[in-house]
Amino acid sequence: YNFLNDADLTFPDAVDEKGGNHPVTHGTFIPLMQESDRTLRKSAFESLYGSYRNFQNTFASSLEGQMKQLQFFANARKYPSALHAALDQNEVPVEIYHNLVATVRKNLPAMHRYIRLRKKLLGVDKLHYYDIYAPMVADQDQVVSFDQAKETALEALAPLGEDYLNILREGFSNRWIDVYENQGKRSGAYSSGVYGNHPFVLLNYTDTLDDMFTLVHEMGHALHSYLSSKEQSITYAYYKIFVAEVASTCNESL
Repeated sequence: YNFLNDADLTFPDAVDEKGGNHPVTHGTFIPLMQESDRTLRKSAFESLYGSYRNFQNTFASSLEGQMKQLQFFANARKYPSALHAALDQNEVPVEIYHNLVATVRKNLPAMHRYIRLRKKLLGVDKLHYYDIYAPMVADQDQVVSFDQAKETALEALAPLGEDYLNILREGFSNRWIDVYENQGKRSGAYSSGVYGNHPFVLLNYTDTLDDMFTLVHEMGHALHSYLSSKEQSITYAYYKIFVAEVASTCNESL
């Protein structure tokens, strides 16, 4: 899946209302979805999802194989289901998972109301998927360079203390972060590392406000790992995914 999705799969250029071409990649797709030009948004959507459709059987087969593997290991280890097996390693009760899903479904009317409002403000007869990221207020596009994002991160995370900020500055200055998109590079963003060394962060930065949030999110993971590795033995340094997101979402809130 990773080789197909990140290396082999390519997308045709999107075309705007004036006939101009715009490269479509994993990194540029969401920024294109945020453009005010609806022709461009639709073209980018059809480029990306049309390309995925061409490989739908290969992707489906990859997913099927993964599901069979998970079910096999769940059966082999006598779990009631693959869900129980997946949650057990993170010490999360199955009831919490089902409660989260039920809570989302219970609150869907608020999402539906928002979608109706978005349709009204955009003035479209039918709201398509390529309309859900478009700005609802004119002339509000924000360009946030990586240098600006770093400055804002340092200001926002100041309440965590100077020791925290110094580690953050070290990460910014000493190549902890692979910043920009590149051919064949994994899509998305993540923080990863091994005990005894500082973490490494992968981004696909495209100068958007969302990308700035991603930066502080991933550095939340990175500093969590850094401090845990520094203060704990290797036996206790690693943490469950269920608590991992506390550090990252705390950074985003700040």
